[in-house]
Amino acid sequence: MTTPTLRERLDEYLAMRRALGFGLDDLERQVGLFLTWLAARGQTQTFTIDEAVTWARLNPNAHPSWWATRLSLMRRFTTYLNATGVDVPVIPRGLLPARKPRAVPFIYSQDDVDALLAACDTAVADALVAATVRTVIGLLVATGLRIGEALHLRVEDIDQDDDVLVVKAGKSDERLVPIHPSTTTALRQYIELPARVATHPDAHGPVFVTSKGTGYAYVTFQARFRRVREAAGLTAHGRARPRLHDLRHTFATAHMTASYTRGGDPDRVLSLLATWLGHRDAAHTYWYLTATGELMAHAAGMLEPAAVTTGEPS
Repeated sequence: MTTPTLRERLDEYLAMRRALGFGLDDLERQVGLFLTWLAARGQTQTFTIDEAVTWARLNPNAHPSWWATRLSLMRRFTTYLNATGVDVPVIPRGLLPARKPRAVPFIYSQDDVDALLAACDTAVADALVAATVRTVIGLLVATGLRIGEALHLRVEDIDQDDDVLVVKAGKSDERLVPIHPSTTTALRQYIELPARVATHPDAHGPVFVTSKGTGYAYVTFQARFRRVREAAGLTAHGRARPRLHDLRHTFATAHMTASYTRGGDPDRVLSLLATWLGHRDAAHTYWYLTATGELMAHAAGMLEPAAVTTGEPS
């Protein structure tokens, strides 16, 4: 029998993992590039650790965290190969150690959000594009969805009777996201917008469409948002630059702050946020909770009574 090539084994690995619910798009892309690089060198059956490291560092100008990311994706694949008896080495952890620097989130105030929404009509001449950007921004503010989830939302994913979104395009499994009736109304008004209807969009296609009635690519929408952000006059606060993804950070931080100010249960809210945001582990939700002065003050305030009761120094 012919020994399977590394490319064939990659297909097997992806099929097995995706059957368990994993996406693996990044792994497929990067490992595929590595195997193409190997094939150009005449290798289709095995490779060395040195070759994997050399490939991971092909771009000398990339941040070391990018080298580490590429090698970590290869490590997952080589672990599978080694476990199934293929003669390849397991790539050790920490071989290219580099922590990816975290971007400082920009927490939008209500005035910032209002400025973004108002700028849609002044920064974008096309009525449909302006309405699309405005509705997407409003949806992200109201739900904390990932931008990819919002752009992949389909008309049939909106339960207008029960005010629920069925989110299918995220990193996690399908989940239900309750929304306020006003959000449902805004989505319905956008779907029924004459300018949108005139593009003859697919009735089962994406909610947010271009002037051709097709869905948006992320890079295209990002460019639209950048124009609106500049028209709104939003600038960086120190190292925090106003990004589209920061609307998700703002949503999470606002809800945690409200749990303190309205006498709620922060632990319960954190658990609910993890489910709402599509996180398999609540620990991932902490990534979105920026230590704003207001949030930290409320958290500290909850500790003070405990210190008095136990006699601990304040």
